[in-house]
Amino acid sequence: MACRGLYVFSHESPLGNAPSHQLFEKIDIKMASEIVARSYRDYKMTIDENLPEGVELNKVIHSF
Repeated sequence: MACRGLYVFSHESPLGNAPSHQLFEKIDIKMASEIVARSYRDYKMTIDENLPEGVELNKVIHSF
C-alpha cells in the first residue's frame, strides 16, 4: 500500500471551528470510469476549497 494523499485540517480554535463530518465531506474520491480500478490513476479526487471560517486545509502529500 502507498500513501497518495494526506490532508490535515487546522483550526484557529483549540475546540475546532467546524465538525469533522462537515470537513470530511470536502474531500471526495470516486472512480474515474466503470472499469475495475488497477491504479490510483483510476480514481478522481476533488477538493471543495470553500472551507468554514477559521479552518485551513494543509496538503501534506498530494499525488492525485
